[in-house]
Amino acid sequence: MIFYKILIKGVGHIKTILKIFLLTLACVVCATNYKPITPSSDHKHDKWNTQPKDIIKQFRAYTVSFDGKDDSDNDGDEEENDKLGLPEWVAYQINRIDQPLTKSPKRPYPWIADKKLVANNILPKDNTYKHSGLNRGHMCMKHIAWRLGRNADWNTHTTLNACPQLYRFNAGIWLDLEKLTQKWADKYGKVWVICGPVIYRDKKIKYIGDPGEKRIPIPHAFFKVVIREDRGSLKVLAFLYPHKAIARPYRHANHLVSVDKIEEVTGLDFLTSLPDDTESKLEKQVPVKVW
Repeated sequence: MIFYKILIKGVGHIKTILKIFLLTLACVVCATNYKPITPSSDHKHDKWNTQPKDIIKQFRAYTVSFDGKDDSDNDGDEEENDKLGLPEWVAYQINRIDQPLTKSPKRPYPWIADKKLVANNILPKDNTYKHSGLNRGHMCMKHIAWRLGRNADWNTHTTLNACPQLYRFNAGIWLDLEKLTQKWADKYGKVWVICGPVIYRDKKIKYIGDPGEKRIPIPHAFFKVVIREDRGSLKVLAFLYPHKAIARPYRHANHLVSVDKIEEVTGLDFLTSLPDDTESKLEKQVPVKVW
């Protein structure tokens, strides 16, 4: 009789453990899916028509052009079949908010990956980052997306919106500039940001990714172009940061370059919606200070 009671109690524990396991598994599965994507009527993320456009994905808080198979610019090596596994550029508009944001929601884990792009060896899964020692560096920051709601925040946690970044870069000067862009949006009403990785072809490229996972390169640098409207004209700041730990105090003005310089090192073309003469003039300028 005592043995029977112990056995019944043991079965009950097993059932409880199984329920907890299944619930946990369900949460993990849910965490790998995008939340509903609802466009914002007052945000035009790629207003200035960044080129080229490769694999375009539009989210509520940002638009991304992800590197696909193009065989035209020698990005990637033969093994990667000309697909870097990185966003070429991410563009987003930040609008002024009048009230401080509340604490943003928790991050999903693992990060979301588009199954079709993974199957075609274009997009890495979250596991590529697992043993790299590097951060999944947001191109469009979650806290910026939080201005557009919980779902917008959630959907920044995708490998479509990520690049490998050193922790002290990601949580250092890159984060500081992300905070500055939000301050500028609140001050001027709105700003547009285009950012992404830089791979120098004449430098050695290091990759992350365990065997069996898609390898992706560690960028040598990162760029960010910030645009605002000012009484009928445009003001533009273009930043180019080496991908390394940069000590405080952060002197962003030291990293100002021309838009032409960023086009040179990335092969991208910015501000193409403008008349050619206006675009050319703006892209040659190198401001001496930030706003």
